[in-house]
Amino acid sequence: MQCPECGESAADVRLMYCENCGAKMPARPAPPPRASSAKSQRPSRPMSEPAYAAEILDEEEDARQQGRAGSAPPRGAREQPPPDAYEDEDPYTGPRWLKDVPGHSQSVVGVGLVTFSLVLSILPFFPSVGVLGTLLTLVGSVALVARELRRDGNAPGWVDHVPLVLLRPEVPAGFTLLLLALTVRLLSGFNLLLPLWAAGTLLIAVEQYRLVIAEPDGVGRDFDARSLLGFPRVLALAGVAVCVVALFLPWGKVMADGSSLPDNAPVPGSVRGAPPELRVLPTTRPSDDSLYSQGGGVMSRSGWDLPLSELPLLVLLSVLVLAALRPDVERPAWLRWVPVGAVSVSLLWALAGVKLAVGPFAFLAGLGAVGFHAVRHALGRDEPQGLLPPEDDPYDPEQDLETETEAEPGGYRG
Repeated sequence: MQCPECGESAADVRLMYCENCGAKMPARPAPPPRASSAKSQRPSRPMSEPAYAAEILDEEEDARQQGRAGSAPPRGAREQPPPDAYEDEDPYTGPRWLKDVPGHSQSVVGVGLVTFSLVLSILPFFPSVGVLGTLLTLVGSVALVARELRRDGNAPGWVDHVPLVLLRPEVPAGFTLLLLALTVRLLSGFNLLLPLWAAGTLLIAVEQYRLVIAEPDGVGRDFDARSLLGFPRVLALAGVAVCVVALFLPWGKVMADGSSLPDNAPVPGSVRGAPPELRVLPTTRPSDDSLYSQGGGVMSRSGWDLPLSELPLLVLLSVLVLAALRPDVERPAWLRWVPVGAVSVSLLWALAGVKLAVGPFAFLAGLGAVGFHAVRHALGRDEPQGLLPPEDDPYDPEQDLETETEAEPGGYRG
């Protein structure tokens, strides 16, 4: 662009006045309109003319538009997502294996394993936690999942229908204790159900201990497990341990097909329903013959094979929970009679299936120690010796008179 006065050419086309004479420079011609192929229609710039930032940005924008139109990106280049692609994504920063889990909670994974174990327990060749244990586990699983989803902030609609009493921190703590107790129930025989149940219980116990038990405001502050080691509560602890061990001992004999063996079963060599004079000669039965090996044998059964065998385990465990409760925790008056009721229920259950075997006698012996503690608890005499509050000093009126004579009239004498 040349100056109309002195004819000097300006290197910068954006100058409005001549650098030589100061005359006003003519207006800059408007650039031609852009087309789809802006690079081919843009007038070529001579190499001597400097490049400006605006033109460089225009060229980069044209190249970017051509790339969106269908030109493939260079090999090895990563396609950058648009800026609004991550606006709705959850900014999760926890473990990777919990990213796709509802609520990002390992307790939900544990509930899934426990529920799958309950489904497997329907099959005849897997043990079961019993009807009572199954019902309590299902209720606790629903309450725990609802609490975890609500804590995460992305709770679905069905969580609003769960009663608020099931969302209290005492519920997941009690559910964890229930799963630990039922794990002991499954130790009667190793099978595929035991590792699945134990893995789910471990996942739930580790997280819930950190969230609702061990935290400063957790339920653990209301209990003192060390108090179970003081007399007479140690008798209750030892008695419950004996009762649990007794459930693994023999409680009688049953037939190989599962039917109970009557007390007046005929001795080998006789025939049922026949007169005692009719005898059968003893013969050696082949061990590989299915006619003799199936359905005719006698096998021993443990306490876990009895109906509702999880009932005494749970009620006796509640006795230890109440025994570990701190004295300063408020409790209703009827709660002192719960240990007596738990011992009574366990006694009735044992008498219903008692046989002449070592298991029932061991169970009754341990139940006697628990009953001793239950009676003392009902009478309010179960506090350990080391935890009893010190007795108040007897009132001595002469001591008050001596204190008044030693004190000065003007005030307290130091």
